[in-house]
Amino acid sequence: MMNQPFFSIVIPTYNRPDRLKNCLQSISNLDYPRDRFEVIIIDDGSSMSLEPIVTPFHQQIEITFITQANAGPASARNTGAAKARGKFIVFTDDDCQPKPNWLNSLETQFTRTPKSLLGGKTLNRSERIICIQPPVNY
Repeated sequence: MMNQPFFSIVIPTYNRPDRLKNCLQSISNLDYPRDRFEVIIIDDGSSMSLEPIVTPFHQQIEITFITQANAGPASARNTGAAKARGKFIVFTDDDCQPKPNWLNSLETQFTRTPKSLLGGKTLNRSERIICIQPPVNY
């Protein structure tokens, strides 16, 4: 039986294959042990298959790919959260590109204050959204 991952990364997506690919590329470059996180992608009823975008990343990171009828990003996040196995669930969007230290930074904060809700900053750059740290303890 596999060990419980520390983080479950939930990513809702809808009709944005290029953005999803960039997001997954950033996640595959995280400076965090691969056995300590899983990625759950929820395709919220895209008109094209996103499987060709997701498949190449299976060799680099643990991915669960779920498709559902279009119900909006909140529903997709709830679907992903319901499948999550991690001790902590973290959400990002398909147009975000987390920095390599994202999960390390979150782990540090969760270790200090395990009963907290944490958030971070989002920085818009040249029509791309890049998620940055440090996390904020709410």
